[in-house]
Amino acid sequence: MENLFREIGRKLKKAREENGLTQLQVGKYLGVAREQISYFETGSREIDLLSLSKLADLYGYPSEYFLSASETAEEHDSVAMAFRATGLSEKDLDLLARCQRFLFNLKWLDELLEGETKR
Repeated sequence: MENLFREIGRKLKKAREENGLTQLQVGKYLGVAREQISYFETGSREIDLLSLSKLADLYGYPSEYFLSASETAEEHDSVAMAFRATGLSEKDLDLLARCQRFLFNLKWLDELLEGETKR
């Protein structure tokens, strides 16, 4: 179980860094101390599913990516949105996460409709 949390943490850290966010920003977004984000990223503390889901939305990944054995995000349906990470408020991060979730759902619906039209 310890290895699972380390692997989840490694992926969380990589996703956070790819999005140009700091542990402090992410901590404020989740309503926890920066140190808690560090604990999640090192795997020294368990992350609850609600927090994992919120981070997945913020980072533009499906939650399953962080729980899977897959090493690359390309094997999962991720979405990308360009933004500047400097000067983001907690409200901005919440809006960013909602936009990422919207894009993810839109992509899923598009793929679903394409599958139906190919029949």
